[in-house]
Amino acid sequence: MEDVAVDAAAGGGGAAASGGGGGGGAAVGGGVPDLVIKVSDPIKNAEGLNSYISYKVNTETTLEEYDYNQFSVIRRYSDFVWLRDTLLKSLPGAIIPPLPEKAVMNRFAPEFVEGRRRALERFLNRCAEHPLASKNETFKTFLLADDDKLKKTKEGSKEKSGGYFGSLSSAMTLSTKLEQVKSDQDITFDEIATYVQNLESQMQNVAKHTAAIVKRGRELAQGLFEFGLAFTLLGQHETEALVSALTQMGHTADQLSLIAAEQVEKEQLWFEEPIVDYIQMLGAVKEALAKRQESRKAYFGRVSDKEHKATALEKLKASPDKPGKAEKVTAAEGALTAAEEAEQLAKEHFEEVSARALEEMDRFKQTKADDMRKVVLDYVQLQIQYNKRMEQQWATLVPEIEAIDVDQGGAAPQPPPAAAAAEPTPPPVPAADAGVGDDDEVGV
Repeated sequence: MEDVAVDAAAGGGGAAASGGGGGGGAAVGGGVPDLVIKVSDPIKNAEGLNSYISYKVNTETTLEEYDYNQFSVIRRYSDFVWLRDTLLKSLPGAIIPPLPEKAVMNRFAPEFVEGRRRALERFLNRCAEHPLASKNETFKTFLLADDDKLKKTKEGSKEKSGGYFGSLSSAMTLSTKLEQVKSDQDITFDEIATYVQNLESQMQNVAKHTAAIVKRGRELAQGLFEFGLAFTLLGQHETEALVSALTQMGHTADQLSLIAAEQVEKEQLWFEEPIVDYIQMLGAVKEALAKRQESRKAYFGRVSDKEHKATALEKLKASPDKPGKAEKVTAAEGALTAAEEAEQLAKEHFEEVSARALEEMDRFKQTKADDMRKVVLDYVQLQIQYNKRMEQQWATLVPEIEAIDVDQGGAAPQPPPAAAAAEPTPPPVPAADAGVGDDDEVGV
């Protein structure tokens, strides 16, 4: 492949390729995946208003349509946006995975860059698993092309924009009474839209409470740290018998604080982020449904246009004979023929988009069930591991506390005799035989 550079770094956005082994994102029959993509090495380029982050896109594959098993390119966020926009235009009705949202503030902060890197990687692997997007030439170009070829492809896609799809959109302004009559398929799509809307509402509710849990987790981690510090300082002002136990208590609380902070990060990464991501995915589902609605409106617009032209032709034929009437009738007949052809194309497009959208919804529901099962299972296992670690830390403290001997020398002042009498101790020695006074006892 002549346009693939051997060294990605040297190309400054070119592709690196090698003939090594494969691996991938879309598994076949539960076996080894045949296409996997990793996004890595975010690097800040330029300065000021023109600065941006570039990413290395690494691909491994066993698919025969690729000339190499391993290759890499350098891409920036705008390239990902171009890829998704092109897929949306090429595959109306398909659910094209979402991209991370744009950011104006703190877009070079390490946390933001890492979060975007994960989201871009997730986007590409979802495209790789998508039965339509993965076969699209634009997707392959994105993974393989060097800077010059990608630039030419982008320019070419701009020139091709409009055309048939643009003519469809122009017909959407027309309307017809037939559009108001809903078919069984229209009712099915209405039910799907309601399902998606309700699901989005419930997911947003889950996301809201998940964010609250994560926030409380951060507060718990900070509280445990301050709790441990308080016990450590208390131990410095206690007697020798309690110093070790109180210091250990402070150390244990400090360890618990670290575990809690680590748990917060895991919950955010493994639970909160996937929930928010799926809300964005539902936005992509709504885009697919909107494309179907657009194609429906465009089709009925063509139907209306044909009806108007047919009516105009009939009126023209019924009008009195005048010079030039024959030419006008011929022109009107040509316009009607063109309108009929446009209607047929719009109908075929509408049927294609509708069928694709239905297939995509079936696939989405199955994928969502699998993904949600994994997310919930990961969360439950995460909680089990977390509570085990917390229990282990508390358990290490028990021997320290049990080993405290409050009767040894240097212990803190003892409680009044009434409290001590409750313990099974020998009766006190009479004062006359003790040999020491009460004042001496108090000093022990």
